[in-house]
Amino acid sequence: MKKTIKRYFKNLLFKSGYKINRIDKNYLLDDNPFRAVKSFLTSEDSIFFDIGVNHGQSLHKIRKYHPNAFIHGFEPSKYCFQELIRDFNSDKIILNNFAVGDKNGISEFNEYSWDSLNSLLKRAYTKSKIVETYQVDVISVDNYCEKNKIDHIHFLKTDTEGYELNVLKGAERLMKNNKIKFVLIELFFDLNFIGQSAAGDIFNFLEKNNFKLVRFYAFSYSDKGLSSKTDALFINTKFK
Repeated sequence: MKKTIKRYFKNLLFKSGYKINRIDKNYLLDDNPFRAVKSFLTSEDSIFFDIGVNHGQSLHKIRKYHPNAFIHGFEPSKYCFQELIRDFNSDKIILNNFAVGDKNGISEFNEYSWDSLNSLLKRAYTKSKIVETYQVDVISVDNYCEKNKIDHIHFLKTDTEGYELNVLKGAERLMKNNKIKFVLIELFFDLNFIGQSAAGDIFNFLEKNNFKLVRFYAFSYSDKGLSSKTDALFINTKFK
């Protein structure tokens, strides 16, 4: 019955000079970034970097939509890391208890009472207080990949509470060689952390390295009704 009705209206429109064409769905516009890239990452050995794992929120999503992917997770919090090694026991997940930045070194890491705010930077304003500060090792993506003989990354997610541009700069060698396909990144539009990465600088850096914006995701807003932050997905148009 449905086919008969569809055929009737299709013929009616055709007689009126119109033609109906199927519009292929653009999967990249899916509101879940990990599901959005699924049809673009069909290899069973896809490599994901989850920088700023926290409690593994993104790890769960990666495993759901990319069960065969190899995941390298980075979480400097000694408390969150203990949970991660307990909850994620898999030979396809490598967890690293250090921070990621533009170069190797040692830096102070701030643990907040609300650990989603944990950062190498200090908050510009917050009701959540720093409960502990301690030193952590910092490594760059380029250096980590060189040490571990990784020559490409299919999906790099960074949620480092204001330290995003430093993370990208530490992956510049891979980016210049078009060896990173997707970047999912947190962007701030107002001052959340002292010394945080500016959204415009992140855009310029990614554009310089052949990345194009795919889409934004849910926005957070300030008390004044202004955009505060969001996540954004970028694709490298020259990925090799």
